Amino acid sequence: MFRIIEKYFEPTIIVTSLFAIIMLVFADVIARFAFSTSIVIANEIARLCFVYLIYFGISYAIREHRHMRVTYFIDKFSQKKKRIVMFVSESIFLIYSVTVCYLGVQITQQAIERGKTLSATQWSTSVLYAAIIFSGLLCSLRLLYSLYQIGVRGDLSLYNSEEKPS
Repeated sequence: MFRIIEKYFEPTIIVTSLFAIIMLVFADVIARFAFSTSIVIANEIARLCFVYLIYFGISYAIREHRHMRVTYFIDKFSQKKKRIVMFVSESIFLIYSVTVCYLGVQITQQAIERGKTLSATQWSTSVLYAAIIFSGLLCSLRLLYSLYQIGVRGDLSLYNSEEKPS
């Protein structure tokens, strides 16, 4: 069960968010042209979906090792040096992700304390900022697993610069 959730969690959120954005924007466009009115909350919910889509997309890219990296010089290193460089690189990325998560918690707490709300839905802005926390946690977990793969198992197969066959 865990493997199914782990495999489909981010893609489900990403696809659902994209579908919601398309439907909300389409409905709003139809409402504007056909009825000369607008669906007030459509743009705001579409914006929330876009934010979640982007943040969960970052985690998904880390899981699939599809984030951008330039490996021109690293590819010239021996396996041992490549492993060290990749471990340091993933460690720095982990520190960044933990920092983003921590700052996301602070921003979300401030939004709750100040009682700020989104204009159309009247939801707390913490709903928007919570995406930073979720993404930071998922990214950190993905990077910890990546560090385990590199450091303990010595597995660099996921970091080859050649394109994976589709």
